[in-house]
Amino acid sequence: MRHEQLKEWTEMVRTKFGLEDFTCFESMTTYAKNDWNETDYRFTTEWLPPGHTGRQEDESNPHGTAVIELNAKTGRLNSVIFVGGLAPKRGLSFLTGDKEEVIRWVEQETGWTYGNEFIDAQRTDHEFSFQTAFGGIPVSPEGFIQLSMDEQKKLVFFSVHGQVPEQAEESVLQLSTDSIEPLVKERLVLVEYPAKEEEKWLPLFMIDDVLVDNETGKTIEDMQEILTWKTAKNKKVKRKLVQLAAADIDENRLFEFPPHPDTRPITKKGYAKVREASTEFLQTYVPKESGEWTLSNVLRSNGVIEARLTNTKDISVVPRMWKLLLDPDSYNVISYQDSSWMTAPYEEFEKAEAPLLSRSEAFEKIKPHVDITPVYMWDGTTYRLTGKVDSSVAVHAATGELVRF
Repeated sequence: MRHEQLKEWTEMVRTKFGLEDFTCFESMTTYAKNDWNETDYRFTTEWLPPGHTGRQEDESNPHGTAVIELNAKTGRLNSVIFVGGLAPKRGLSFLTGDKEEVIRWVEQETGWTYGNEFIDAQRTDHEFSFQTAFGGIPVSPEGFIQLSMDEQKKLVFFSVHGQVPEQAEESVLQLSTDSIEPLVKERLVLVEYPAKEEEKWLPLFMIDDVLVDNETGKTIEDMQEILTWKTAKNKKVKRKLVQLAAADIDENRLFEFPPHPDTRPITKKGYAKVREASTEFLQTYVPKESGEWTLSNVLRSNGVIEARLTNTKDISVVPRMWKLLLDPDSYNVISYQDSSWMTAPYEEFEKAEAPLLSRSEAFEKIKPHVDITPVYMWDGTTYRLTGKVDSSVAVHAATGELVRF
């Protein structure tokens, strides 16, 4: 029965996306933890275009290869990718390719309703992006639907990420900039932002966006712990190759829907070991910066434990960060990634001017441009209404000019 279901899905994919002349050279059944600490179950097929019998010498897929993933619980599409944006000759085509037609197709594939469970995000000529919602209000964790077509209006990319709530604690947003002005002022931070066209760093006062509880007016943020130490250490990490991908699951177990091991909670004792390992890492790599780093975002992911270290003194729009990957049994750091790749393209940019405006002066300029928009946030039990404090405007700290994004 299970094998027959996968076979049926494979044939559906072949027909639906015009893959009659393609070769299905690999199928995979995998599972992974999602943002709701639940398990996603996936069935993926890869299809080689006519004239190809395998991957290329560098193990990459040839242009035109189709990679199609289904949600194994619902049978609905998770994603469709045609490598290189090259659609099949008899691929899935749209008649007009206009927004209304795309919306109808997305509604059919997801079972969600436009304007209620997904809303507009952005659009270009051949690309559409939508955001998941509840009653037309965005949700957190965020979800997105993206779709791209080629010049002939053939589908070349489709992806659904996230969930939509079946229910929520519905409410009316009570927050305003005036009612939480001290909090909004607190979120005004001075950062250095890379201006690509001018090839220079700009000193900007910006609103550090945050969700605010609709009832209490207090911020809702991930727990951050400041790490301190007294001595340096020399415990360099011997980095291991870590494959951050969904884990394989035998197709005979797939339809039993077992929980993924990553859904297990991290105990207080486990967190203490993560904190100890993170502190030792900092004692080795930045021994003179005690009290300048925070530990946050400790979670299980792809068979390892992840932890984020963020520098609190760095005023770059992308502060120095490390993502540590720890062994889930020994709690030793087995690999790490830093944020230098994000700022490397701007190393030669002209340095930022010295700020001349005070924080109070900058706040008066940006205050009329602060937005508080409703967002339904998952709190681990239910979705509650919150207000997202943000602004699409910044204040140049040297000239006082408004900079729009």
